Amino acid sequence: MSGHGATNSSIFLADYFPINVIEESSQGVHVPSEGEVTLFLGAINARTAATITWIEDIRAIDTLEAFFDRLREQEGRKLKLGLVGEALLPVKYYRRMRSALDQSEFVPADDLLNRMRAIKCPEEVALMEQAAHLADRGLEAVIARLKAGGASENDLAAAAEHAVRLGGANLGSATIVSAGQHTQLPTWRPSDHEITPGDPVLIDVNPIYRGYCADTAVTVFHGDADGEKRRVLDLSMEVLRGVIDHLRPGQPASTIYGYLLEKSEAAGYGEQFRRYARGIRAVGHGVGINVVEWPNLDADSEFLLEPGMALAIKYDLRGFDKSRQDS
Repeated sequence: MSGHGATNSSIFLADYFPINVIEESSQGVHVPSEGEVTLFLGAINARTAATITWIEDIRAIDTLEAFFDRLREQEGRKLKLGLVGEALLPVKYYRRMRSALDQSEFVPADDLLNRMRAIKCPEEVALMEQAAHLADRGLEAVIARLKAGGASENDLAAAAEHAVRLGGANLGSATIVSAGQHTQLPTWRPSDHEITPGDPVLIDVNPIYRGYCADTAVTVFHGDADGEKRRVLDLSMEVLRGVIDHLRPGQPASTIYGYLLEKSEAAGYGEQFRRYARGIRAVGHGVGINVVEWPNLDADSEFLLEPGMALAIKYDLRGFDKSRQDS
């Protein structure tokens, strides 16, 4: 059973992306060991899903409780079900399903589905490549608008999103464009702040194309970057290109953190790297149906890299002394 709040796992199984802005409903998929798969949706989404999903048995999400009661009666015993999305199960549906939960055994199955989703087939890779191509078009549109002058953060975000949508994609996550001091805030929403010469500009645009995402972020400067700014930009490009060539199947994922730390220390930026690269997703994460999904990439990532994994690797430095930046 794919939990109702685990929408993206449901998308993986059902091949249908619900439009939640017009209907605040959850989504779930029941996959039996034998027999027909059932998709649960709100009524409005169900009408559209019938024209898209491969699943023929589509039911209203409000019938979920009765579905499990009837299934338990047919089986004549306590049910044992794998549950994906327990941490995201809405309180509303938990309350409605309380009796079913009490009379069934639910086994956490997030790890199983995460590992299935982590390895992409060639068709999934092709969709992600197209999403990445459209992300590049979005970045190119931002650069062109920035060079034209007189642009605000909102102007640049609009340019990126226009290019992405013209290419046939939607937005996998909110577009981030931050300039100047706003680049210190990782979740900044674009504003009317006008970008001035010398400002650093962080651009994070993430298209979703036919259900699969790209995660693309770069930092540029409005005008020339010299001194340490130029050195950091050059180092970032060198490190990110180098880590791609460095990776091999069968290596522990912590190799990524180790490589970035080694290169940072060699360039004299070890402290600036360690200051930012902390916790889960310290140096990246998986990408697929979500812009950010399992696995996490950090210093303690023990899983082995496998062919077919799609990873977003990030290299961030923070905590520079301003006198050094101006040198």
